[in-house]
Amino acid sequence: MDVAAQAQLEGAKLGRRFVEAIVAHDWDALATCFAPDARFVAVVPKEKPFREKSGALDAANQIKLWFGDADVTELISSEIEPVADRIRILYRIHEHEPDGWYLVEQIAYVTLSDGRIADMNLACSGFLPVPN
Repeated sequence: MDVAAQAQLEGAKLGRRFVEAIVAHDWDALATCFAPDARFVAVVPKEKPFREKSGALDAANQIKLWFGDADVTELISSEIEPVADRIRILYRIHEHEPDGWYLVEQIAYVTLSDGRIADMNLACSGFLPVPN
């Protein structure tokens, strides 16, 4: 297997670990997906639409802020695939929070370094209420 194919395989594994950690609410495992000096930038549909964090713990904590108060988190679908020298991670989640059910989709483009996420650019659909 050539170097590029090996890097794509490792990126796909990392993308799956990232999504699995969110669904499992395993915030420690999520933090290990990021490089210690990772750069995290997100665009969300809020009054302050941009989130920018530096470092593995701050990146993981931002994601925990979004998903951490759910008592049920179900993965509906996910896709992980290479895009040139990046990995695209797309996931759709159905979750129950104290005030009801929500659907959320996020797509991220990541650059890897030493098998971890060095840079992540993420866009979020927002947490869309699901009627009962």
